[in-house]
Amino acid sequence: MFHDGLKYKLLDVVNREYREWISYREVFRSEKVIVGGYEGSFPKADLKLFMFFSGDFGVKIIDNLTNASGHCRPCGHLCIEKQCKYSKYGFSESIGGVLELPAPEFLPSIIDNPYTILPAKIPSVDIVLATGLHNDLYLELPEILRRSDVKGLIIFRDKSIDAPLGVLKNIVESCSSYGIEVAAPKPSCSLKPNSNLIMDFIKQYRIGMPLVTLRRVRGTISSIEVHVSSPCGITYYVARQLLGYDVREHDRDWLRQFYDKVALHHHSYPCTGSMEYDYELGDTILHWGSYIEREAYLLSLGLNNELVETINERITPKR
Repeated sequence: MFHDGLKYKLLDVVNREYREWISYREVFRSEKVIVGGYEGSFPKADLKLFMFFSGDFGVKIIDNLTNASGHCRPCGHLCIEKQCKYSKYGFSESIGGVLELPAPEFLPSIIDNPYTILPAKIPSVDIVLATGLHNDLYLELPEILRRSDVKGLIIFRDKSIDAPLGVLKNIVESCSSYGIEVAAPKPSCSLKPNSNLIMDFIKQYRIGMPLVTLRRVRGTISSIEVHVSSPCGITYYVARQLLGYDVREHDRDWLRQFYDKVALHHHSYPCTGSMEYDYELGDTILHWGSYIEREAYLLSLGLNNELVETINERITPKR
C-alpha cells in the first residue's frame, strides 16, 4: 500500500513537471540566439543585479551573463565564435556590482560578526544572485537586502552543502517577512518562474531551465535556437557539439546513443554540479543537470513520451 502511494505521488510530480515544460516553452521561446548561425540576439535587461559568490561556479555565471569575447574555452579550436553566442548579448550594464567572498572552508565554522565580511548595504538593484556562501553569510542576506530595497533573491545551489534546507528555510521566512521574493534552484538549471519577478528575470537575462529549438536539414541538426541557457552557459556548449547530429531515427538504440552524447558533453563542459548524493534530490546534482539538459532536447524533438520517461527517471530516488 505504501509503495502504491509513493508511485501515485511520483506520477503526480511527473505530470506536473511535464505540464511545466510545455508552459515554459510557450512563455520563453520568443527570443533566441542561434548556435550555428549569425542570427539572433537578446535585448538589454532592465532589471538590475548584484551578485555575492564564492567559487568557480559563480565565475561561470558571471562570464555567461557578461559574455565577453573569449571567455568560453571548452570548444578549443572548434569554437565558432559569432556563430555561437559571442556578440549576441551582454548584460554588463545591468550588473550593479559583484562581490567575491572567501570560500566557506577558509572561514570559521561560526562567524560571530558577518559584517566583517559583508557590506551593510549594497547598491540599489532589483535582484541579488548568490552562490557558494558560508551559511552565516547567507543568513544575513535578507537583512542586507531589506536595507538596500532589493526585491528578489536567487540562490544558485550546485553543491549539497550550499544553502541546506534548514538555512534556506530561515532565509525564505526572513525574506517573506520583508516582502522579498526568493528562488533557490538545485541544480541552478532547474530555475523556473515561481513569481512575476523571477519570470521577468528569466525573460530578461535568459538563464534558467534550458530551452532550445532544433533546426534540421534532411534530418540533421543544422543550427539550434537557444531561448534560455543554463546559468553557467553549458547549454551553448552542448548545442555547439550537437551541430551536424542525425536525429532522423528515434528507436531505443538511437535514443540511448543520443542520451549518452548529451550527457557526455554536459559532463565535459564541465558541469560543476556536485557528484555527492543529495538527499533533497535523491540523486547527485550533476545527474539532475544532465537529465534536465536531455529533457530540453526531447521537448524540442517532440518526443513527449520519452520526455515523461526521463522526468520520471530523474525524480525517482536512487536510494
